[in-house]
Order: sequence, then C-alpha cells, then structure tokens
Amino acid sequence: MFNTFINSFKVSFVEQANTFIYFLKRIPLVGKKIPDNLYKKTRAKLIIGVIREILGVFGGIIGKTIYLGIMIILPSYLITKDIAKMQPIFIHILFFLSFVLGPIIKSIIFDENNKAAFNMITLMKADAREYYLSEIVYRNITDFIYFVIPVIIIGLVIGFSPLKAVAMVAELIALKLIGEGLQLFIYDKTEVMLKKKAILISLLVISGLLLAYALPFYGVIINFNPILFNVYVAIIILGLGAVAFIYLWKYTKYTPIAKVLLTKDKLFNVEAIRKGAAFANVKLDEKNMSKEDLNTKKYNEKQGYEYLNSLFFLRFRRIMVKPIERRVAIIGIIFLIGIYVVFFMPSKKIMLVTEIKKSIPILIFVMYIMSTGERICKAMFYNCDAGLLRYGYYREGNVILANFTSRLKRVVILNLIPALTLCAAIVCIILASGYGYDLTGMIPLFLCILCLACFFSIHHLFMYYVLQPYTAELTVKSPLFKIVNMVMYFVCYACLQIKTPPYYFTVGIIITTIVYMGMALILTYRVAPRTFKLK
Repeated sequence: MFNTFINSFKVSFVEQANTFIYFLKRIPLVGKKIPDNLYKKTRAKLIIGVIREILGVFGGIIGKTIYLGIMIILPSYLITKDIAKMQPIFIHILFFLSFVLGPIIKSIIFDENNKAAFNMITLMKADAREYYLSEIVYRNITDFIYFVIPVIIIGLVIGFSPLKAVAMVAELIALKLIGEGLQLFIYDKTEVMLKKKAILISLLVISGLLLAYALPFYGVIINFNPILFNVYVAIIILGLGAVAFIYLWKYTKYTPIAKVLLTKDKLFNVEAIRKGAAFANVKLDEKNMSKEDLNTKKYNEKQGYEYLNSLFFLRFRRIMVKPIERRVAIIGIIFLIGIYVVFFMPSKKIMLVTEIKKSIPILIFVMYIMSTGERICKAMFYNCDAGLLRYGYYREGNVILANFTSRLKRVVILNLIPALTLCAAIVCIILASGYGYDLTGMIPLFLCILCLACFFSIHHLFMYYVLQPYTAELTVKSPLFKIVNMVMYFVCYACLQIKTPPYYFTVGIIITTIVYMGMALILTYRVAPRTFKLK
C-alpha cells in the first residue's frame, strides 16, 4: 500500500507541477518569460513542484477557514451579533453541516470523476484496494490538519480550548470514516450507490440545511457541547471510526467497484456534462422563441455593431431577463416580509428602519451577488463571440470599443432593474413605517445602490474583454480571471466591516465607479485587441 501511495504521489506531484507551470505561463507579463522546457524533468520543475505542494497545504487550510467563516461563523454572528454568545450556534451549525451532511454526501471510493484514480488504477494498473486505502488514509490525515488549525483559532476566540478543538476534529474524521464504510457496506449488500440517489440526497441536504440554519434563526439551538465534548461519547465515536476503517481495510472487492466507476466513457461523459453545464443556462431554446423575438424591423435604422448588439439582446432577451425576474421576485418576497413586520410587529419598526439606514456596507456584497453581468458575458461568448472571434477584424481596437460601449449600456440597464426595485421597496417600507421624513437623508443609500449596479456591470464586462477567460472547449482557463474574482469577492465581503457615515461611503462609491469606468474604456481599447481572442 505504501508503494502505491508513493507512486500515486509522484504522479500527482508531476501533474500538479505541470499545472502550476501552465498557471504561471498564463499570467500576463510574467508568463512570457517562462520557457516551455520547464515542463521537462529539471531541478527547476522539482522546486516548482515543492512550492506547489506547500501552496497546496496553505490552500487547504485557507479553504477550510473560508468554509468555516462563510458557512458557519458569519451566520452565527449575524444571528447573535455577539462573539461571546457564538459558541453554541457555531457548534450547532457545524454539527449538521460537517458531522451529519459531510459523511453522507462525500465519498472517496464512489467519486465517479476521480481522474487520479482512473490514471492509477485503469491506466497504470495499480491495485484498487491499495490505492483506495492509501487515499482514505492520506485525505483524512490532511483533512484533520486542514481543519484543526482554523478550529483551534476559532475556539480561542469564541470560547473552547485547543484540546476540545482537537477532540472535535478527531470525531469529525471518525464520522467521515464511518460514512465511507457505511456507503461501501450498503453498496456491497444492495449494489446501490447513495450518491446516485438524487432525491434522497437532495432531501437529506435540504433537511440538514434547515436544521443547521432555520432552527437558530427561530431561536432553537441544540446544545451539542455535552455530546461532542463528552469523553465516553468521543471514545464511542472514535471506536466506531476504527471499526469502520477495519472494515474498509478487510474489504476485498475494490477492483469490481473500480471497473464500474472508472471507465473511460463514464469519466469523459462526466467531463462533457460539466463543460456543458457551465454554459447550459445561456443556451438558446429555439422552440420557445416567439415572433417578437425574431422581429428585427424596429432596429432597421441602426447600423454596424449597434445593430448587431440590438439583434443579439432582442433574440436572447429571455436568457438576460430570466435572472433579473428572479432577483426582482426575491426582492418582492423580502419587501413583503418587511411590510409584515411593519404592520403586525410594530415594536420592530424602529429597529427595521435603523438597520436599513446603516445597510450601505452590506449592499456592496448584496449588489455583487445580484449582478447578472457574468451570466450575460457567458451568453455573449457562447452565442456570438465564440464564432466571430475567429475573424481578425472582430478583434480590432475600434470594433472592440464599439461593442464594449454598446453592450455596456444594455448590461447597465438590465442591472438597474433590480436596483431600482430594491430602492422602491425600501421607500415603501419607510413610508409604511411612518418615517417618510427620513427619505431625504437616505438619498445616499439610493445613490449607492444605483452606482453599485453600474459598477458591477462595468466590472464583469471589463474582465470579459480584457481577460477573456473562456476557451473554445467551453472551459475557464484564465488564472488571473479567477484571482480577480476571488479578490473582488473578498473586497465586497470585507466592506461589511466598514463603519463610516453614508454620505462619505456613497461619495467613495461614486468616485470609484467613475474612475473604474474611465480605466475600463482606456484599457479595453489598448489591451483587449491582444487579449480578446479565442483560446
């Protein structure tokens, strides 16, 4: 088993090193200086591989930290508004998400899209049992390391000791082993893979999420401290984990499972489905097109790329409008909840109005999520640009700038619809609460919402033209695009912590939007002719 693990690690090491070299070569300016012979077996490649592995460890820890932060800490804080009171809710949410759902919906053995397993077992003829056991041991050890560090830090902040953090993570790993063993046992007896039971898994996920979030929201918190931090319970869980691992160790039918799961057709079908899914929501359904969608006469007076984009947005308006309608519907539901609070919970009116007044930092994150710019860019690439980019004239600076400005007007208009709806909902709630005289002081709030809608419209279109992350095979292979999106997400998330008067905040948003717009126009004209191409 050890030799199988070493061979698997070597293959993974080389693959990750090559991927990291490819990533570096895709970075603007820096990438051109990296030679192709770096892919060969060289000392430099070995160093790059080691760096990639080290970054992978940090990435694993950061990934678990982000998971704990977004999925558990943030909801806990929003519910309690007090770090000192977060511990019971933190453990409550963690229990249902990680201790219950995690072992059920995740499996190392029954992962149908495991390329590493396909390479080692099918192509390199490694022993299936040895490979799966080495993967189970390796992944659970790394998961323990990745989890225990952020959990210890969080525990020190919210009030449980490092020893309790280690015990809790150890129990989590034991439950993962129990879940792996249970799924294997069910398959051995019934030939049923739990992961393929979509209805059952969906019901379990929905139930787990409701138990994790809905109960604390309504003030019902299950105190799992006496369970998870009980010595006898911990011994039982760890003991069951050991029994599950012994079962996995003694099981001998891994090869037939690998033959069923790791077939070439199945693996590549999954890849094809995944690629198709990335653009499935922007494909045109010609059967549902109406005569109005094909009526081009009203644009006869337009010329050039303004005419092209008018036709494009007319024909694909259903794809553009559908997400807008969903966002408007969500705003409508929130509005009805607000009206309900105003009329049937009058004691909460003042608190509701106060929260609205100081909601500008939150709105940055909300408007980022509400923006449909990225979906529209996907629609433009898949249904228009993927074909036209094959022609040189379409990549000229004047053409790109004309398309950019024409499309920007339409994207901004689309994103302003939910923004204006949100403003109207806020105005109605304020008027219904009897605080209409405060509306003048809330003008910065409304301006901020509208400016943010414009800003994110510019941002997504600018990223599309300057980085053009999509390939002819419908995948995203721009590392810089992913990095920028990640940075933008964290910046929006960090804005939740900004404490400043609404006037100054709004002025900052307006200035940022204007400057970003100017920068986007200049860089699009200068840079996009080199970067806006079919990859």
